[in-house]
Amino acid sequence: MPAKLSDILMGYKKALDVSRGRFEEEYSTRYEKGIEFYEIFFNSLIKLYHDNIENPSTRRLLKKKVEQFFGTDDVRFAAIDGTLYKEQMGYYIVFFGASYGVRGEVKLVGDPPQISYERWSVEEDKSMVAYVPIPFAEIGEVSEKEQFIASDDDRIDLSSIHRLIMLLAEVYLGYDLVKTSSLRPKLLLWDQSITSILMHTDIRAENIDLIGHPYLSRPIRKQDVIIAYSHPYNRELDTPSSKLVELYNWVLRKLEENKGKISIENLVIESGITEDKIKEKIKNYLIKSDSLGNPPIINIDKGEIHLHRDYKDSWRYIIGFFENTCERLFKDKDQTALIYDKEIDGEIRKRWMSPDDLRFLIAVGLRALIELCWRYDVLFIGIAKDSSGRYLTKNYLGVLRYVGKYNFDDVGLPWTDRMYLETLPLCDDELRAPWTTIEFDSIFTTLRLILNEEGENEISGVSGYITTPERIILKSLAQFYINKEKEIPLTGHVIFIDRLAVPRRDKMHSKGLNISSNKIGNIFPLFYEPNNENFMQDITIFLLNILTRNLYPEVIGYPDPLHKADWGAKSLLKKVRPMINTSGKTLKHNPMFKTFRQLRNERRRT
Repeated sequence: MPAKLSDILMGYKKALDVSRGRFEEEYSTRYEKGIEFYEIFFNSLIKLYHDNIENPSTRRLLKKKVEQFFGTDDVRFAAIDGTLYKEQMGYYIVFFGASYGVRGEVKLVGDPPQISYERWSVEEDKSMVAYVPIPFAEIGEVSEKEQFIASDDDRIDLSSIHRLIMLLAEVYLGYDLVKTSSLRPKLLLWDQSITSILMHTDIRAENIDLIGHPYLSRPIRKQDVIIAYSHPYNRELDTPSSKLVELYNWVLRKLEENKGKISIENLVIESGITEDKIKEKIKNYLIKSDSLGNPPIINIDKGEIHLHRDYKDSWRYIIGFFENTCERLFKDKDQTALIYDKEIDGEIRKRWMSPDDLRFLIAVGLRALIELCWRYDVLFIGIAKDSSGRYLTKNYLGVLRYVGKYNFDDVGLPWTDRMYLETLPLCDDELRAPWTTIEFDSIFTTLRLILNEEGENEISGVSGYITTPERIILKSLAQFYINKEKEIPLTGHVIFIDRLAVPRRDKMHSKGLNISSNKIGNIFPLFYEPNNENFMQDITIFLLNILTRNLYPEVIGYPDPLHKADWGAKSLLKKVRPMINTSGKTLKHNPMFKTFRQLRNERRRT
């Protein structure tokens, strides 16, 4: 038996060695190809900021840009991170989600500017916390769509309620900070990819169980959900746009801008889409009545589209529901905020919000936060540390070569954007931190080049037609720490930056690129030519470089306020976890309020 076990272990080692050898050989080949590609083409997509930040004269220009955008040289900031926990005990499962916000200020004083970063005291920090204990008997109602799950543990893992509560806490904290006029941050940092959260919370209205739940004087309707998902609106950025996919979102925005009434002729002129095509694309979403007898969102009369009066305040109504739910859950610590009335099999029952209900609340809150940032000129930035994405080196470059903007030969690069970009300091001695790629529209996370059934290239979205909205988020990758004192450079990780587009600064770059697709229509993403000045990216990298202190080895090259927010969130969890665990002991001593004997005695025959 021992001999057989050793043979098994040796066989595994040999298999591992073979796989590792193949990987290293392939990686070495791709690395060499990547260097060649960088020297021939890719270096034109890299922006260097080290000399600009170190040079007093260019630092003055950066300070001027900061003053022009923010109206001051003192930039208040807030950084948000979250934490989560799940504990099974007795007859309950406790979900915990929280967010923590660190606040401070960047000051640019003097000429040339002397830069200081001041983190406010812990008393100025802000958090949102929620505990949600759910009885095992009710877990099925949380995820009732999954009917054939083997165990309660599987069902709990499926629900991931604690992660969704954490995301909701993070979004609500950002919303609350920006909405509050006193000490409103001018720079908001979030330890999430804004694009990813928008994508993963964009779900079909049919999946939202909150529809039919009464709030204020009426129930939430499917039409309210459709209108909520059509946001955020911005006239300057022309978003949502008139591309064929989700054309109804553009029509809803035009109706709001024109006080609930617009002629089809004007829509045809503005979009270049025929009247029949417009009617076809909006029919199932805006013209159709639902099964509950609610009127359609619009009606068409004599060539004019009219927004039904029932839906004129729909967006404000849904925001009100989001605010009410979050205030009860996070400020009042009332977990019943996640319980609502639902008609099931002809009777009204109490039920917990499903994961899709929570995703809808997160989607509403994030869209409302984006519109607040546009209203108050808040620079909203999402930072992600880990990603296996190839949105830049595959999607973006592939599509732009196809439409003729870029010209290069096929090349096998390292497998992800991050793997490729982290090799660049090894092959370019001039590369100093901070450096970044050019910004590209987040629609390229879903827009890519594929081979169609005829074997020809064509532009496609996910499943052919699904895309994220364009002209809302700009993405880039950056590195903020490189030490070349040794033969092999010491570097921080490349981080992923999502920047909310700034209408008055980015709008002039919204018509420079037209991407046409049969299924999606004409798309005009935000597009910065490699050599174009990018006012807002200059400010973003300048401020992020100030906030990246490189004091802790585990987070070198990562903004310090987000690290402090992570500390704050973990400190919350450190205090909360023993309390949750202790509550489990109480449940074990008295797991049910009434024992089986008590229940039997109450039902004793007389």
